Parts: sequence; C-alpha cells; structure tokens
Amino acid sequence: MVKRELYLQKIKPFINKPIIKVITGIRRSGKSELLKMICDELLQEGIPEDNIVYLNFESLRWADLLNSMALYNHLCKQIKPNSKTYIFLDEIQEVDNWEKVVNSL
Repeated sequence: MVKRELYLQKIKPFINKPIIKVITGIRRSGKSELLKMICDELLQEGIPEDNIVYLNFESLRWADLLNSMALYNHLCKQIKPNSKTYIFLDEIQEVDNWEKVVNSL
C-alpha cells in the first residue's frame, strides 16, 4: 500500500471536527485505502480499536446491513457512550436510504 501522505495531511485538520467527511473519486483510485490509512492514523494516535467502526458494503460480510434501519441499529450498538466513535462507511451508496442513517447519527 502506498501511503498517501498529501491526502492524509489535507484531511487531518477535519478529523475531530463535527462535520461529515466524504471522500469521492473515480473507481479504483484508492479511496478505500485512504480510509484504512486514516483508521491506522487514529490507532497510532491512541484511539482504541473499539472506537473505530469500518464497514465496507462491497463485502458480503455486511449484506444484512444494506437497509437503513439495520445499519442504524448496528451502528447504535457500536457507539460507545461518553467517548468518541469514529465511523467509516465505505461504499455507503449500496445502503438504501443511507442519508437518513448518517443524519440520525
């Protein structure tokens, strides 16, 4: 994996800001790898692994979360009370009504 230091430096100032971040680009351009790099950065900064949720909806592992209520319920169970939970939703467009889930969180 090639470490995309330029992209990491551009997104770092926004990491702990209360806004939703969206990474876009053409297919096969490294968006998923960039998300994984951000997760690795958080781990290196001492964020507990339990506080990082990474779901890639291209994987059949998460096929049962492809509707908004199932995803919302799953994420609510993952969120730790009294601490920050970092949520990464890769290929989120695969989830019906995903916007409602994100807005509800």
